[in-house]
Amino acid sequence: MNAFKYLMCVGLIFIYSDVSANDRVILFKSNWEQGIDERVQFQRPNIESIDLVALDGFVGKFIKVKIDRNSDYSKVANGSPRAEISFGGIFRFDQKKTYVVSWQTYIPPNYEFDCEQSELIAQIHQGPAAGYPPFAIFISENNTYEIHSRTQSQVDSVTAFFGKPTADVGKIVRWQLLYRPDSSGEQSITELKKDGVLVFSIKGVRNSYVKDNNSYLKLGLYKADWLKIKSNVQSRTLYYGAVSVEKIEGSD
Repeated sequence: MNAFKYLMCVGLIFIYSDVSANDRVILFKSNWEQGIDERVQFQRPNIESIDLVALDGFVGKFIKVKIDRNSDYSKVANGSPRAEISFGGIFRFDQKKTYVVSWQTYIPPNYEFDCEQSELIAQIHQGPAAGYPPFAIFISENNTYEIHSRTQSQVDSVTAFFGKPTADVGKIVRWQLLYRPDSSGEQSITELKKDGVLVFSIKGVRNSYVKDNNSYLKLGLYKADWLKIKSNVQSRTLYYGAVSVEKIEGSD
């Protein structure tokens, strides 16, 4: 288990539905029916690690990400096991601007959960190359979802746990993140809803690297310690559905 302190405090509850459509700027929106936008970037060990597929009984298409413990990750970022899509070539998160990020995940019925180590399934990656992501969601080794909100300073670290991923097998899970990065913490908001239910909310806590206007969204599997420590799984496959990112104008 990590050494970060546990904190789950309900802060500002943002009523997104009250925001006028005229105040929303769509930065990205796709259900992948027309294919994967050419601006989306891939981090993967091989071509087969990221694919576009249909799932029986569900509308739209899904991005299938797959990693295998025996694959060669030497040419992947950090040399670590991952299959991720990056939106950094499409938009970046600016300080003290408000964003609503929505996406879907699907855990297949044959998914074998790792009881030895966690795996990251979504993140906002900091602009600088090195360091921990300021926001990340994991499937933990204890059959819970795990959230990290961090900066480059240990003092700002917040960790929370909720739900049971095993209960979501075979279902579409709808995530919505309200994110207002502020390295000063004065106006910062990090709020996550899962299937419409608030599961994490903090404000007034620094949630981005200092003056970082280059952080970006990544979705996919990242299993940093897979090749270093014990694991009871050899392969992981996860699916991602529709994604949308909106910027709220006048949110200064």
